[in-house]
Amino acid sequence: MEPNTPRMTHRDLLPRDICPSLMMKHILTGDIDAPLYDDRGYVGDGYFWCMVTCEPIGPDDELCDPESCRAGRACHEGLQL
Repeated sequence: MEPNTPRMTHRDLLPRDICPSLMMKHILTGDIDAPLYDDRGYVGDGYFWCMVTCEPIGPDDELCDPESCRAGRACHEGLQL
């Protein structure tokens, strides 16, 4: 990587259509904009949970993660305005 090339952040890896109920430590600690120093293809540290169930399993009894908590999932709440 070139010295002046900006590093990717966790936010860069976050899908744009995730459910607003999906939570991860990087959102709560303010580290969502922390630069990545590896070549990971996933956001955060791998620990995700649903704010509806307060568990790593969503209301539809499926695992929570940025790849599956997206539009089209039965429990997806969509954009909250």
